[in-house]
Amino acid sequence: MSERDQQEMSSKKAIFNNRFLKSIYMVPIVVLLILGGYFYYNAFYAVNTYDYTHLTMDTMVEIRFQTTGERRAGQIKEEVFSEMERLERLFDRTLENSDIYNLNEKAGQKPVEVSPEVFYVAEKALEYAELSGGAFDPTIAPVTDAWGFLGHEYRVPSEEQLNQKLTLVDYREIELDQKNSAVYLPEDDMALELGGIAKGFIVDRAMEVLTNHGVEHAFVNAGGDIGLIGSRPEDDPWRIGVRNPRQEQKMLAVLPVSDKAVATSGDYERSFEEDGVHYHHLLDPETGMPARELASVTIVADSVLEADVLSTTIFVLGREQGMQIIEQKEGVEGVLVTPELDIEYSSGLEEIIELR
Repeated sequence: MSERDQQEMSSKKAIFNNRFLKSIYMVPIVVLLILGGYFYYNAFYAVNTYDYTHLTMDTMVEIRFQTTGERRAGQIKEEVFSEMERLERLFDRTLENSDIYNLNEKAGQKPVEVSPEVFYVAEKALEYAELSGGAFDPTIAPVTDAWGFLGHEYRVPSEEQLNQKLTLVDYREIELDQKNSAVYLPEDDMALELGGIAKGFIVDRAMEVLTNHGVEHAFVNAGGDIGLIGSRPEDDPWRIGVRNPRQEQKMLAVLPVSDKAVATSGDYERSFEEDGVHYHHLLDPETGMPARELASVTIVADSVLEADVLSTTIFVLGREQGMQIIEQKEGVEGVLVTPELDIEYSSGLEEIIELR
């Protein structure tokens, strides 16, 4: 091989090596560009299911929904939880200067102007109180407090204490002034407690926020008050379990439902034992004692507010009267479980309920 040929070969090798080295150096850059594109797509365009939890209303709230992009999901999540917290600050009767706190402080003195949200829920509470003949009564607060359920300082009140507190319980005495959005409790020491209906309303508002953002598949669970938008992302119904009231990890039934609301009231939620007797917070406004005929009530309805208030109401009414209301109300279904774990369910669930 001539000297000239050797020089040409050496030159070609140098060019090849240079190009090879450049290509090696480009690999990380290409990888970074691909990864950057992936994360950018995920952040703004990829349709995924997002799951978040947040402590509010004294319970762990879970929201699960499908949307485009992680950044958008984060914005929606913040808006949902902010709205829930805003409403909680209106309804929490232990929070100084909340609407309910101010209303109860002025009991027997004067009407109190409240927010449109509180006025609406108060109207709904009276509607269901009337429907149930007082089995649901939003003036039960003095009796609830006598049992220590508000501050988790549980105790069994004396008969004398109960009788005195029961004189303050009568939803028919509440005066609503729609023109001025005002509520009046005419007796000293009366107190309004909207906890049995307000949580459902707040979950409904959370669902409203999700819907306003175009979310078509969502699940909101606030301690058993569940709102469902559409079906699961896979287009299958959401599967909501009816738990065994005596064994937390076991299910008695499963309800496949879509675009509905589900709420459960059970004698295991806020409860305690004293001298071998089980007591819980679902009190009968007539006697001031825990209702005993049922162990849990699960209601399926079109709104979480309705499911929430009906689960409490029917728990107090008991099996026969409760099922009558369920069968009479359009769009409402229910599962009733007795302390002996007998199960009764409404006619609309016969084709879909899965008993375990």
